[in-house]
Amino acid sequence: MIGQQPLHAIMFADVSGSSKLYKEMGNEAAKAIVDEAIQFMSMLTIVNDGTVVKTMGDEIMARFDSCDNACETAIAIQQRCVRESQLNGLAIRIGISFGEVLITHDDVFGDTVNDAAFVAHIARAHQIVLTQSVIDDLEHSLLQACQMFDRISIKGDSVHAAIYRLQWESSRQNHRATQLMPIQEVTHLEQQHLLSLCQRDKIITLLPEQLPFHIGRDDQKSDLPVDHELVSRDHCSIEFRRGKFVLIDHSTNGTFVTREDQPDIYLRREEFPLQGDGEIGLGQSTQRAGQWLIRFHVKDVDDAS
Repeated sequence: MIGQQPLHAIMFADVSGSSKLYKEMGNEAAKAIVDEAIQFMSMLTIVNDGTVVKTMGDEIMARFDSCDNACETAIAIQQRCVRESQLNGLAIRIGISFGEVLITHDDVFGDTVNDAAFVAHIARAHQIVLTQSVIDDLEHSLLQACQMFDRISIKGDSVHAAIYRLQWESSRQNHRATQLMPIQEVTHLEQQHLLSLCQRDKIITLLPEQLPFHIGRDDQKSDLPVDHELVSRDHCSIEFRRGKFVLIDHSTNGTFVTREDQPDIYLRREEFPLQGDGEIGLGQSTQRAGQWLIRFHVKDVDDAS
């Protein structure tokens, strides 16, 4: 019998680098190392009042009654992984979501499960990535260790939502390469990130939460319609990722971008970060775009006065 459970935290913990290990060490030796990782992840789940739902190759799925227990388990797993030299360089990536789930005798289903699996695959080695639903339920001490990681469209959802990284490492360690935004500063910083677009007599100013922004010939689906034969119906879009505005080309004829003194950069089904001042040509170079030329200006945090 399938019953509706109120709320559970779902955790996926995935051993990354296992394919390389199998190639380098052979099947038996590699499997022994992966099995050991699965064993200690399962043990730490149980110790922290969680339930191991299932293991799938080099991945474990678990559920918890609280987000605090799920996050404490994830931290313990990462700390144990770092200490275990016998893991031969393997790393673990973890994703956690929180919400209603359907529980059968041996498995768990629902959007919360899908969201946890999705952010687990976004996480890089040694990272713990959380959905907004986890952040909303965490106690203060754990919340202080969380920082905004990205704003994404979670699979199956058209609305962009923030996801967060749980900083489990010692504060004495230097992580400048992946420095992130503390939660209490998110609103402040987003108000300082601005993108301005100018096309003919239109001037559009965008904040990160207003993205994605679509440009194309289809005036029903485009936020900025451009009626030109070289422009595709869904030509390109702009998203905000890890503190940057990113232009993504979806078109047949491509998109040309120039920044300040740089020549045109041609994109076709590619992405490019928008920084400073520049111009965008849809389906043709910026020199030939004429009245269809789009000028942009990005105001970053560092530019704010």
